[in-house]
Amino acid sequence: MSLLQLCNVSKEYHVKSNKRSLLKPAPTFKAIKQINLSLEKGECVGLVGESGSGKSTLAKLIMKLEPITSGEIFLESQATSGRQLNDLALYKRVQLVLQDSSTALHPKMSVKESLLEPIKNFFPSEKEKWGEMLTRVVELVDLDVAYLTRFPHQLSGGQKQRVCIAKALAVQPEVIIFDESIASLDYDSQASMIKMLKSIQEKEQLSYLFITHDLQSSRELCNRIAVMYEGEIVEVFAQWDVNQLKHPYTLSLVETLNMKVTKEILNKDLMGGQHE
Repeated sequence: MSLLQLCNVSKEYHVKSNKRSLLKPAPTFKAIKQINLSLEKGECVGLVGESGSGKSTLAKLIMKLEPITSGEIFLESQATSGRQLNDLALYKRVQLVLQDSSTALHPKMSVKESLLEPIKNFFPSEKEKWGEMLTRVVELVDLDVAYLTRFPHQLSGGQKQRVCIAKALAVQPEVIIFDESIASLDYDSQASMIKMLKSIQEKEQLSYLFITHDLQSSRELCNRIAVMYEGEIVEVFAQWDVNQLKHPYTLSLVETLNMKVTKEILNKDLMGGQHE
Protein backbone atom coordinates (compact mmCIF):
# COMPACT_ATOMS: atom_id res chain seq x y z
CA MET A 1 0.00 0.00 0.00
CA SER A 2 1.12 3.58 -0.65
CA LEU A 3 2.67 5.58 2.18
CA LEU A 4 -0.20 8.08 2.01
CA GLN A 5 -3.47 7.16 0.33
CA LEU A 6 -6.61 9.28 -0.13
CA CYS A 7 -9.66 7.25 -1.07
CA ASN A 8 -12.81 9.04 -2.30
CA VAL A 9 -12.21 11.93 0.12
CA SER A 10 -14.89 14.62 0.15
CA LYS A 11 -15.50 17.70 2.27
CA GLU A 12 -18.73 19.67 2.54
CA TYR A 13 -19.41 22.87 4.44
CA HIS A 14 -22.80 24.09 5.57
CA VAL A 15 -23.64 27.41 3.97
CA LYS A 16 -24.90 30.05 6.38
CA SER A 17 -28.28 31.42 5.39
CA ASN A 18 -30.68 33.91 6.93
CA LYS A 19 -33.59 31.83 5.63
CA ARG A 20 -33.98 28.82 7.87
CA SER A 21 -36.44 26.05 7.32
CA LEU A 22 -37.25 23.02 9.43
CA LEU A 23 -38.48 21.21 6.33
CA LYS A 24 -35.38 21.69 4.17
CA PRO A 25 -31.82 20.70 5.10
CA ALA A 26 -29.22 23.46 5.28
CA PRO A 27 -27.50 24.04 1.93
CA THR A 28 -23.95 22.74 1.58
CA PHE A 29 -20.88 23.68 -0.42
CA LYS A 30 -18.74 20.82 -1.75
CA ALA A 31 -15.16 22.03 -1.36
CA ILE A 32 -13.55 18.62 -2.02
CA LYS A 33 -15.13 16.06 -4.31
CA GLN A 34 -14.17 12.38 -4.34
CA ILE A 35 -10.40 12.83 -4.23
CA ASN A 36 -8.25 9.78 -4.93
CA LEU A 37 -4.52 10.38 -4.61
CA SER A 38 -1.49 8.38 -3.52
CA LEU A 39 2.02 9.25 -2.35
CA GLU A 40 4.74 6.62 -2.44
CA LYS A 41 7.82 6.42 -0.24
CA GLY A 42 10.51 8.79 -1.49
CA GLU A 43 8.16 10.41 -4.01
CA CYS A 44 7.24 14.05 -4.52
CA VAL A 45 3.73 14.68 -5.82
CA GLY A 46 2.74 18.17 -6.89
CA LEU A 47 -0.80 19.41 -6.32
CA VAL A 48 -1.38 22.32 -8.68
CA GLY A 49 -4.44 24.54 -8.88
CA GLU A 50 -5.73 28.08 -8.69
CA SER A 51 -6.71 29.81 -5.44
CA GLY A 52 -9.96 28.39 -4.11
CA SER A 53 -9.60 25.05 -5.87
CA GLY A 54 -9.43 23.18 -2.55
CA LYS A 55 -5.69 22.48 -2.26
CA SER A 56 -5.23 23.91 1.25
CA THR A 57 -8.47 22.32 2.42
CA LEU A 58 -7.11 18.95 1.33
CA ALA A 59 -3.94 19.57 3.36
CA LYS A 60 -6.07 20.35 6.43
CA LEU A 61 -8.00 17.09 5.98
CA ILE A 62 -4.78 15.07 5.79
CA MET A 63 -3.51 16.74 8.96
CA LYS A 64 -6.87 16.21 10.73
CA LEU A 65 -7.24 19.95 11.24
CA GLU A 66 -10.73 19.49 9.82
CA PRO A 67 -12.86 16.34 9.67
CA ILE A 68 -13.58 14.72 6.31
CA THR A 69 -17.22 14.41 5.26
CA SER A 70 -16.77 11.07 3.50
CA GLY A 71 -14.03 8.77 2.27
CA GLU A 72 -10.89 7.73 4.10
CA ILE A 73 -7.23 8.70 4.41
CA PHE A 74 -4.63 6.01 5.11
CA LEU A 75 -1.06 6.32 6.34
CA GLU A 76 0.21 2.98 5.08
CA SER A 77 -2.35 0.50 6.41
CA GLN A 78 -3.71 2.71 9.19
CA ALA A 79 -6.75 4.93 8.70
CA THR A 80 -5.98 8.39 10.08
CA SER A 81 -9.51 8.64 11.47
CA GLY A 82 -9.10 5.39 13.44
CA ARG A 83 -8.02 4.89 17.02
CA GLN A 84 -4.76 3.20 15.99
CA LEU A 85 -3.31 6.51 14.79
CA ASN A 86 -3.87 9.39 17.21
CA ASP A 87 -2.99 13.00 16.45
CA LEU A 88 0.48 12.78 18.02
CA ALA A 89 1.35 9.66 16.04
CA LEU A 90 0.15 11.35 12.84
CA TYR A 91 2.15 14.54 13.44
CA LYS A 92 5.25 12.45 14.16
CA ARG A 93 5.02 10.98 10.67
CA VAL A 94 3.43 13.82 8.67
CA GLN A 95 4.35 17.50 8.95
CA LEU A 96 2.85 20.61 7.34
CA VAL A 97 4.78 23.71 6.24
CA LEU A 98 2.57 26.73 5.52
CA GLN A 99 3.08 29.73 3.24
CA ASP A 100 3.09 32.43 5.91
CA SER A 101 6.26 31.80 7.90
CA SER A 102 5.73 34.97 9.96
CA THR A 103 2.63 33.59 11.68
CA ALA A 104 4.20 30.13 12.07
CA LEU A 105 7.04 31.48 14.24
CA HIS A 106 6.52 32.98 17.68
CA PRO A 107 7.88 36.55 17.57
CA LYS A 108 9.35 36.30 21.09
CA MET A 109 11.07 32.96 20.59
CA SER A 110 14.58 32.69 19.17
CA VAL A 111 15.31 30.28 16.33
CA LYS A 112 16.88 27.92 18.86
CA GLU A 113 13.79 27.98 21.09
CA SER A 114 11.47 27.44 18.10
CA LEU A 115 13.43 24.43 16.89
CA LEU A 116 13.90 22.89 20.33
CA GLU A 117 10.15 22.97 21.01
CA PRO A 118 9.21 20.07 18.66
CA ILE A 119 12.40 18.19 19.58
CA LYS A 120 11.48 18.31 23.29
CA ASN A 121 7.84 17.36 22.57
CA PHE A 122 8.61 14.34 20.39
CA PHE A 123 11.87 13.15 21.96
CA PRO A 124 11.46 13.92 25.68
CA SER A 125 13.58 10.97 26.82
CA GLU A 126 16.55 11.79 24.56
CA LYS A 127 17.69 15.01 26.23
CA GLU A 128 21.35 14.18 25.72
CA LYS A 129 20.77 14.22 21.94
CA TRP A 130 18.79 17.48 21.71
CA GLY A 131 21.84 19.56 20.83
CA GLU A 132 22.86 17.14 18.09
CA MET A 133 19.32 17.08 16.68
CA LEU A 134 19.21 20.87 16.69
CA THR A 135 22.50 21.26 14.82
CA ARG A 136 21.47 18.61 12.31
CA VAL A 137 18.22 20.29 11.21
CA VAL A 138 19.87 23.72 10.99
CA GLU A 139 22.53 22.29 8.68
CA LEU A 140 19.90 20.49 6.58
CA VAL A 141 18.23 23.80 5.70
CA ASP A 142 21.57 25.51 4.96
CA LEU A 143 21.50 27.92 7.89
CA ASP A 144 24.55 28.84 9.93
CA VAL A 145 24.35 27.97 13.64
CA ALA A 146 24.83 31.70 14.31
CA TYR A 147 21.17 32.15 13.33
CA LEU A 148 20.06 30.17 16.39
CA THR A 149 20.23 33.27 18.58
CA ARG A 150 18.19 35.41 16.19
CA PHE A 151 14.48 36.23 16.39
CA PRO A 152 11.96 36.18 13.50
CA HIS A 153 12.12 39.95 12.93
CA GLN A 154 15.88 39.60 12.33
CA LEU A 155 15.38 37.09 9.49
CA SER A 156 14.54 37.50 5.81
CA GLY A 157 11.47 35.80 4.33
CA GLY A 158 13.58 32.97 2.94
CA GLN A 159 15.41 32.47 6.24
CA LYS A 160 12.13 32.31 8.17
CA GLN A 161 10.80 29.72 5.75
CA ARG A 162 13.96 27.65 6.22
CA VAL A 163 13.37 27.74 9.99
CA CYS A 164 9.80 26.51 9.45
CA ILE A 165 11.10 23.66 7.30
CA ALA A 166 13.69 22.88 10.00
CA LYS A 167 10.87 22.69 12.58
CA ALA A 168 9.10 20.13 10.40
CA LEU A 169 12.30 18.14 9.96
CA ALA A 170 12.99 18.21 13.71
CA VAL A 171 10.36 15.52 14.41
CA GLN A 172 11.96 13.24 11.79
CA PRO A 173 8.78 12.76 9.72
CA GLU A 174 8.18 10.50 6.72
CA VAL A 175 5.98 12.98 4.83
CA ILE A 176 6.11 16.76 4.56
CA ILE A 177 3.24 18.73 3.03
CA PHE A 178 4.31 22.08 1.61
CA ASP A 179 1.30 24.37 1.24
CA GLU A 180 2.43 27.21 -1.07
CA SER A 181 5.57 27.29 1.08
CA ILE A 182 7.78 29.10 -1.46
CA ALA A 183 5.09 31.15 -3.20
CA SER A 184 5.92 34.43 -1.44
CA LEU A 185 9.66 34.23 -2.22
CA ASP A 186 11.37 35.91 -5.16
CA TYR A 187 12.54 33.89 -8.18
CA ASP A 188 16.14 33.38 -7.00
CA SER A 189 15.03 32.38 -3.49
CA GLN A 190 12.51 29.91 -4.94
CA ALA A 191 15.20 28.30 -7.10
CA SER A 192 17.52 28.01 -4.08
CA MET A 193 14.71 26.54 -1.97
CA ILE A 194 13.80 23.92 -4.60
CA LYS A 195 17.44 22.86 -4.82
CA MET A 196 17.57 22.56 -1.03
CA LEU A 197 14.32 20.54 -0.85
CA LYS A 198 15.65 18.11 -3.44
CA SER A 199 18.82 17.63 -1.41
CA ILE A 200 16.89 17.09 1.84
CA GLN A 201 14.56 14.59 0.22
CA GLU A 202 17.49 12.58 -1.08
CA LYS A 203 19.37 12.63 2.24
CA GLU A 204 16.36 11.85 4.44
CA GLN A 205 14.38 9.63 2.03
CA LEU A 206 11.30 11.78 2.56
CA SER A 207 8.02 11.97 0.67
CA TYR A 208 6.62 15.37 -0.30
CA LEU A 209 3.18 16.64 -1.18
CA PHE A 210 4.00 19.95 -2.84
CA ILE A 211 0.96 22.23 -3.06
CA THR A 212 1.32 25.20 -5.40
CA HIS A 213 -0.35 27.30 -8.08
CA ASP A 214 2.92 27.41 -10.03
CA LEU A 215 3.37 24.68 -12.62
CA GLN A 216 7.03 25.57 -13.14
CA SER A 217 8.16 24.91 -9.57
CA SER A 218 6.21 21.65 -9.36
CA ARG A 219 7.70 20.55 -12.68
CA GLU A 220 11.22 21.08 -11.31
CA LEU A 221 10.63 19.25 -8.03
CA CYS A 222 7.91 16.62 -8.48
CA ASN A 223 7.76 13.09 -9.89
CA ARG A 224 4.04 13.36 -10.59
CA ILE A 225 1.70 16.32 -10.82
CA ALA A 226 -2.00 16.27 -9.91
CA VAL A 227 -4.09 19.14 -11.26
CA MET A 228 -6.92 20.32 -9.03
CA TYR A 229 -9.87 22.32 -10.34
CA GLU A 230 -13.02 23.29 -8.43
CA GLY A 231 -12.46 20.68 -5.72
CA GLU A 232 -11.62 17.81 -8.05
CA ILE A 233 -8.43 16.26 -9.34
CA VAL A 234 -8.95 16.49 -13.09
CA GLU A 235 -5.61 15.17 -14.29
CA VAL A 236 -2.50 13.38 -13.01
CA PHE A 237 0.60 13.05 -15.15
CA ALA A 238 4.06 11.67 -14.54
CA GLN A 239 5.91 12.82 -17.65
CA TRP A 240 6.12 16.26 -19.18
CA ASP A 241 4.32 15.46 -22.43
CA VAL A 242 1.77 18.07 -23.52
CA ASN A 243 0.23 15.58 -25.94
CA GLN A 244 -0.95 13.50 -22.96
CA LEU A 245 -2.78 16.38 -21.30
CA LYS A 246 -6.49 16.79 -21.95
CA HIS A 247 -8.24 19.02 -19.41
CA PRO A 248 -8.70 22.67 -20.53
CA TYR A 249 -7.43 24.03 -17.21
CA THR A 250 -4.21 22.00 -17.42
CA LEU A 251 -3.68 23.14 -21.01
CA SER A 252 -4.17 26.77 -19.93
CA LEU A 253 -1.50 26.31 -17.24
CA VAL A 254 0.89 24.89 -19.83
CA GLU A 255 0.19 27.78 -22.20
CA THR A 256 0.87 30.31 -19.43
CA LEU A 257 4.09 28.51 -18.52
CA ASN A 258 5.25 28.45 -22.15
CA MET A 259 4.61 32.18 -22.45
CA LYS A 260 6.56 32.78 -19.21
CA VAL A 261 9.52 30.66 -20.36
CA THR A 262 9.57 32.37 -23.77
CA LYS A 263 9.57 35.79 -22.10
CA GLU A 264 12.46 34.77 -19.83
CA ILE A 265 14.48 33.54 -22.82
CA LEU A 266 13.84 36.78 -24.72
CA ASN A 267 14.86 38.84 -21.69
CA LYS A 268 18.08 36.84 -21.30
CA ASP A 269 18.86 37.29 -25.01
CA LEU A 270 18.20 41.01 -24.73
CA MET A 271 20.40 41.37 -21.65
CA GLY A 272 23.10 39.31 -23.34
CA GLY A 273 23.00 41.62 -26.35
CA GLN A 274 23.38 44.66 -24.12
CA HIS A 275 26.55 43.24 -22.56
CA GLU A 276 28.22 42.53 -25.91
